[in-house]
Amino acid sequence: MPTAWAAAVLRWERLGDPFWTATARLREAEAAAAAGATARAADALRHAHRVAVALEAATLLVEIEQVSRRTRLGLDAPTPKALAAATIDQLGLTPREAEVLTLVAAGQTNRQIGERLYVSEKTASVHVSNILRKLGVSTRVDAAAVAQRLGVP
Repeated sequence: MPTAWAAAVLRWERLGDPFWTATARLREAEAAAAAGATARAADALRHAHRVAVALEAATLLVEIEQVSRRTRLGLDAPTPKALAAATIDQLGLTPREAEVLTLVAAGQTNRQIGERLYVSEKTASVHVSNILRKLGVSTRVDAAAVAQRLGVP
């Protein structure tokens, strides 16, 4: 279903109607969230929000904020923050693993991490697995919590 909404987004963009483009992006975000595609949902929701703010579309903004709360997807793009060298050493992480941890903490998927760092998705997955082992945690959420305690947003 998110794909159908993405097609609607393209059609509205071609017609040059930003309000309906943002509305279709909002629906794409809802459908993607329901399908478990959180990264896609977050991107679509943030795009809809940026356009709605620019248009000063109050009703659409209210709906976007409701979807944001319901799906627990933030409207601000996460900005990765680098870990201090002392922290990297304490955790036993390589500089590359520290970089990957900041992206995990920002909610990036292995595919997104791979694209950002110009490595394969599999390589990103190996880095994440090494990080989990070194931090003594079993999930990405736990690793992100450790990173948050260390000051990574």
